[in-house]
Amino acid sequence: MSKYLFIIIAYTMLSFLVSQDEHAHHNHGHNHEIGMAIGIVPGHKGEENNLGLHLHYVKGLGEHNHFGLGLSLETILDEHQHNSISLLGLYHFDNGFTMSYAPGILFSEHEEDSETNFTQHFEFYYEFELDKFHIGPQFDIGIEEGDLHYMLGIHLGIDY
Repeated sequence: MSKYLFIIIAYTMLSFLVSQDEHAHHNHGHNHEIGMAIGIVPGHKGEENNLGLHLHYVKGLGEHNHFGLGLSLETILDEHQHNSISLLGLYHFDNGFTMSYAPGILFSEHEEDSETNFTQHFEFYYEFELDKFHIGPQFDIGIEEGDLHYMLGIHLGIDY
């Protein structure tokens, strides 16, 4: 039940951020972006809360670089090996909100057996600009064969 409550709260927060006034126009170009997110992954694979980490590089596309393509690495620092590499596509809204989709390959280990599976990640974050740097809240959803996990954390990035 707490998982569903968490998702509802996160969705409500993200809906609020998307509906924010368009006057909060963001100026940085997102031509090249290196970003990371660090946060808590509650109850993954029946374990207690764990630390999650996402890293990405994105190349902006188009005149204002609202769209971007890149690579993403994700790991959950838990008892099992849980690492993925993904292609990443994202869209930066003018109000500071960003959404991304990252299909990829999951490398995991369970009871000394290594597995590879298809994985998908959806990432939602809001950016507060500090010149070329940006920081803000991030919410991630990971979908794998027979599993769903999420992470609530902070996004840090630099544009160059």
